[in-house]
Order: sequence, then C-alpha cells, then structure tokens
Amino acid sequence: MITQDSSVTFVVPGDLHLTEAGLENHRVALWAVGEINDLIRPDFTLFIGDNVQNATEEQFHLFDELRARLETPHFALVGDHDVENDPEARGFRRHVGETYGSSAVRGFRFIRLDTQQARPLGMSQSQLAWFRGEVDAAIAAGERVVVFQHNYPYQIWEDFDGPGVDDWRNIVQSRRITAIVCGHTHYGQVANDGRNVLVATRSIGDPEGGPPGYTVGHVDGEDLAFLHRSAEDVGPLALVTHPRDALLATGPRHVVAGLDEFRVRTWSASPVTEVVGRLDEGPWFRLAPSGASQWTAPLSGDRLAKGEHVFDAEAADGDGRRGAHRIHFLVDPTGRYTAIPRVRPRVTHTAFC
Repeated sequence: MITQDSSVTFVVPGDLHLTEAGLENHRVALWAVGEINDLIRPDFTLFIGDNVQNATEEQFHLFDELRARLETPHFALVGDHDVENDPEARGFRRHVGETYGSSAVRGFRFIRLDTQQARPLGMSQSQLAWFRGEVDAAIAAGERVVVFQHNYPYQIWEDFDGPGVDDWRNIVQSRRITAIVCGHTHYGQVANDGRNVLVATRSIGDPEGGPPGYTVGHVDGEDLAFLHRSAEDVGPLALVTHPRDALLATGPRHVVAGLDEFRVRTWSASPVTEVVGRLDEGPWFRLAPSGASQWTAPLSGDRLAKGEHVFDAEAADGDGRRGAHRIHFLVDPTGRYTAIPRVRPRVTHTAFC
C-alpha cells in the first residue's frame, strides 16, 4: 500500500544475525515483520545488513523465509557477516540480489551502498563512480537523497577507513544528503557531524543499549524524523514529523522562524482517540486530525524565545494505551542556524567491533 501524500515512510530493522529458527533474534525479527505488515505498512523496508551470522545456505534460507512474509516492498544490504568466508558475496547475490542499487519515490532518491567490497570496509571505484552519478542525477532532477549503508562512520573502537572511503567522504561532504542510515553498531545512535545526519539502528541480534527493534524513518520535503520502536513497546506509535528535531537540523531551513505548526503522524492497531502535546513542560493541548493518521496544532514560533525548545507528543488508543515522542527544536526569528557536531546517545563502550 503506497501512501498518496508527498511523504515517504520506511522501516529499518536492526541487524538480524540469523542462525536458527526459534531463537530470540528470530522471534523478534518475526515480530518486526508482523508490525511492518499490520501496523506501519511503509513504502518499503530496508534490511540494513548482517542479516545472517555466518553466510551459510541454511541461514540465508531462514532470511528468505522471513522476507517472504513481508507484504510491502523491501530491500537488503550486505553486511560483514553476510560475506563471511565469501568475499565476493556469492551467497548474498544468489539469495537476495545485487549488493547496491537505488530507488526513486516521491521526490527522494534512496541509494543503497555495499560497504563490504573490501574487508573489513571498502568500496570499489566502479561503485563510487555509480554512487557519484546517482547523487548528481538525483540533485539535477530535484530529488533529495537518502543513503543506506551497513557501516556506520562513527562506530566506536573501529576505523571507518578503507579503499574508496576518502572518495565516499568527498561525495557526501560536497553534496546535500538528507540522511545516511546505517547498522553494524549493535547500539542505536543518531549523529550530526555539522553537515550530514547519520542514524545507526540498534541490532535485533545481540542488541546493546536497550531492547531490540526497528527504526521508523519519515521524510517529506525538508522534514526528517526517526523513532525506534522496540520489541517491548505496545500500543500506538507517535512520531513528530515537524518541526525537525534539533539533532537532525543541518541548516537554516530546519529552524522555526515564525508562525508554524506541530505535525504528528500516528500508527495504531486500534483507532487513535486523541493526540495531545505540550511545549516546554507547559499544559497539554489537543492536536486536531488533519488527514489519515495526521495530527496538527498551531506553533506560535513568533512568540518563542530564540534557542532550543522541547515538544512532547502522546497518542492514545481506545484501550488506553499510549505512545510518545519527544523532540528538541530550534527557534530563531532571523532563520539563521549553523549546525555543530552532536550525537545522541553518547556511547563509550561496545562488545562488538
């Protein structure tokens, strides 16, 4: 089911590390697929790599069976575990297909990279030439670019360095990239390096820093929003889609400069009865429905002090279950803003590298 508005919603399950049916990571993966089918119904799902643990035929068959359950389009990246003892990714290609590619959906170009063409990290010159051409073609066509790749550039205790990485850096630093979405880390994190927004999705297999789950991504013009849905979460999912979280802001176009509005998108197995919000720990107020699963309220940005503010949103269903999302957003009546490097959460330790 493809939505008819200008937005695009995608789901990124964390690294699966599948080995055997019935284990905890397999059960969580099945739960995620069930929610993708019955709750989110995104425009597409993107498996972020390390889909299997040892690249055996049996493990790829288990991944095939899982993917076959999806009722919406999906793609998969190749991770380091997907090419264990198979540097040419023959098993991955046989079961999944090509290791990189792109898709255009409603004004966005979604580019999938293969960062495993050299071990432990690297990209061929032919892939980089293709990548550069895809980004330039998207920009020429007026499309915004979202990049998916397995390796996260800010993984702690690991180097993001290898063949082609300097060329990769040149491409993403010299062109406007909306977001770079990754896996590999086992922990979840969002980083803003002052130029690009990068998201690492917490793993389903051997997660760190919290329960396993999947990331919901939502893009619509200059709007960009992400939220982690964990296997422990129940009830509605509420995602603040506007204004942009300060951590995701990379320039003046992401700053509230005057009269604006709050926008919240909801997903729920049973009807959402209300969505409420509050600004800077103030009184709660209702948001009004403004389309299928969309809720809005006025944002008097012209009355807010310059700086960072907090917005909380909560959605409730008929069974009294609630889903919440908190963002920090930026206000400057002059519309000026220069991004500075920041990260959330701060991670200092990992068992995986």
